[in-house]
Amino acid sequence: MTTGFPHLLSPLTIGQVTVRNRAFSSAHGTGFGNNGQLTERHIEYHRARARGGIGLIVIEATSIDDSPIGAGVSGANLRNTSDAVLPLYGRIADAVHAEGAKIFCLLSHSGRNTVMGSQGQPPLAPSAIPMDRTRDIPHELEREEIAAIVSAFAAAARRCRDGGLDGVELSFTHGNLVQQFLSPASNKRDDEYGGSTENRLRLAREVLQAVRTAVGPHFTFGIRYSADELIADGYRLEDGIGFAQKMVEWGSLDFLDVSAGTNSNMWSRSIHYPTIASPPRPLVPLAQAVRAAVRVPVFCIGKLADPAEAEAILAAGEADMVGMTRAHIAEPAIIRKLMEGRSDDIRTCIYCNESCFGRQQRVGDITCVYNPRTGREYIWPALQSATRKRRVVVVGGGPAGLEAARVAARRGHAVELHERSDALGGQVLALARTPYRKGYLRIIEWLTAQIAKQGVDVRLGSELDADQVLAREPDAVVLATGAADTMPEMPGADLPHVVTARQVLAGANLGKRVVIGDWDGRHMATSVAELLAERGHEVTIVSSTFFVGMDIDLLTWRPVYERLMNLGVHMQPMEELSAIGESGVTVTRLNHTSYDVAADSVVLCSRGHADRSLYRHLLDRVPVLKTIGDAWAPRQLEQAIFEGARAGREI
Repeated sequence: MTTGFPHLLSPLTIGQVTVRNRAFSSAHGTGFGNNGQLTERHIEYHRARARGGIGLIVIEATSIDDSPIGAGVSGANLRNTSDAVLPLYGRIADAVHAEGAKIFCLLSHSGRNTVMGSQGQPPLAPSAIPMDRTRDIPHELEREEIAAIVSAFAAAARRCRDGGLDGVELSFTHGNLVQQFLSPASNKRDDEYGGSTENRLRLAREVLQAVRTAVGPHFTFGIRYSADELIADGYRLEDGIGFAQKMVEWGSLDFLDVSAGTNSNMWSRSIHYPTIASPPRPLVPLAQAVRAAVRVPVFCIGKLADPAEAEAILAAGEADMVGMTRAHIAEPAIIRKLMEGRSDDIRTCIYCNESCFGRQQRVGDITCVYNPRTGREYIWPALQSATRKRRVVVVGGGPAGLEAARVAARRGHAVELHERSDALGGQVLALARTPYRKGYLRIIEWLTAQIAKQGVDVRLGSELDADQVLAREPDAVVLATGAADTMPEMPGADLPHVVTARQVLAGANLGKRVVIGDWDGRHMATSVAELLAERGHEVTIVSSTFFVGMDIDLLTWRPVYERLMNLGVHMQPMEELSAIGESGVTVTRLNHTSYDVAADSVVLCSRGHADRSLYRHLLDRVPVLKTIGDAWAPRQLEQAIFEGARAGREI
C-alpha cells in the first residue's frame, strides 16, 4: 500500500499529537464564515479532506480581536474572540477526527494588512506605514494596546484547546502584525518594541510566552512564520533562522510551519503564493535551512501538488510535513487514492488561481476550477448512482461537455459524447499554446481519462443537427457547443488584417506591428500579447478596463504585467478602439478625444456569443434538455465545468 510513498504515508508525532501521514492542508481563506464564525460549509469542506486521507488540517487564519480584517466580506473571515467558538470548534474537530485526521487552528492579527473598518476604524500596526495595496494609514499601537493583543492571543489559544482542537498555530507570517514588528521595513518605533533586533522581537516573545502559559505544556503549539521577508528592506533568511531558534525556545514550540514574504508587497505575494508560471517548490529551501537549525518538526509549503515530489522532499530530509493546500482544494482524496493505487485518478492542481484566489477576489468564497464540488460539499453530496439509468447525448467536447459526460456516466447513465473537431478540449487546447498556460491541458487530460474509464462513447468529427440528435432517441441531451467569435461593431472590423484572438491561436499570420483591442479584461489579451511579443512582434494592448488584465487574480496579474513590460508590450488602459483603417487604428480616450496608432495587424479580444440555434430546434422535443457553459452565455472555465457537473447531477 505504501510502496513508492513510504515517507509521505508514515506517521509523525508533533508535540502531543501523532498524525497519520505527512501531508497537511495549511491555513487558507475560504470565505465560508458567517458573522466571523465557522459554518456547516466549513465542516463539510474539511470533513471531505479528512475523509480523503490527509494527515493534518489547519483552520484558516482566525482573528484574535475585533480590529478590521477585510473589506466587504469581513463576516466571512473567522474570529476567535469569545467562548462562542467552543461548540463550533467541537463540531469541526469531531467531524475531522471521525475520519482519522487531526485539526489545528491558525490564530492571526492582520495589523496593517487590511483596510479600515466600515466605521472608519484604522488598521493597527507598529508604525504608521500602510501596506502597498490599500494605502490606509494605520494607527500606531500604544503600549497598553500591545498588551491587550498579547492577552487576546493567549485567550484565543486557550479556546482552541478547550474547544477540542488538537493544536494551535500562530501567524507570524505574510506580513501580519507580529511580523510587522519583526521587520525593519515596517517597524520604525523608538521605544522598547522597535530599533534593535532584540526590541523588534519583543512582541513575538511576549505572545509566545503568554500562549504557552495559557495552553499549558501538554497542548501542541507552533507558529507559521516567514523565514525570509522577500523584500529589499526586510529581514533575510539568516535573520529568520536566528528568529526561529529564539522563538522555539520562548514558546517551547512543537513545530515550525515555514513560509516567506509579506502580503504588504505585491511582488512578494506572487512569490510566496506561487502561480501557474512559478517554478515548483520555491519555498522548500527555506524550510530545509530552518530544519537544519532547530530540533522540532518543520513544515514546508508552496506549489507542492505532486505526491512524488512530496515524497522526495521528505526522503531528502528537507522537511517533516508537506503542505499540499491548493492540491487538496482541487483533490480532497489525494492520500486515499494513493493508498488505493489510483494515482491516475488524482486531479492535479495547476495553480491557475481562477477559482481559489481569483474567486475570493471577485465574490468572496472559494471553489476549484475543475472540482466544482469544492466549497459545495454542504449542498452537493458525493455522487450516487441514479435510480433510473438514461441514455444521455452530450454535444460538444470542451470542458463543459466533458464534465457533464463524466458525472452522468459516474451516475450510471449510458453517455454518448459528440465533438465536431478531431480532438477533445475545446478552447482550452488553444489557450494552452500561450506562454505559461500549458498546465491547463492537465484538466483536459484528466477529464478525457475519466470519461474513458466510465465507458463514455466518444464520437470525434461528429457534428449533429437537431434531427440527428433526435435519431439517437435520447432521454436527455446536454448542449455544450461553446461560443463563436464576435467582431465588435466598428468601422473596419471586416478588413483582411483584422483577426480574433482565437484565430491568432489557430495560426493566423500577422504583421510586425500588432494592436490588440481588449474587451475581455482577463487572460485573453495578455496571453496573446505575451505570445506575440515573444515571437518578435511589436504589441500594443488597448483596453477598456481600468488597467490591463484587471479581472485576472492579483497574484497572477503581478508577474504577468511584469513580463509584458519586460517584453516591451505597450499597455493603454481606459481607452477603446473605435475604428480600424488600412494601416492603423483609432483609439478613443475617456474624454472623447481620439488619436491614431499604426498597425499592420489588429487582434480583437471579446468573449464571443452563444449560438443557441440547436437548443431552439430541440426545445420541447426531448425529455430533458440542458444547455451549459459558453453555449448558454460566454464566461470562463470555472462556470463551464460547474455547469457540466450540475447537469450531470441533475439528470
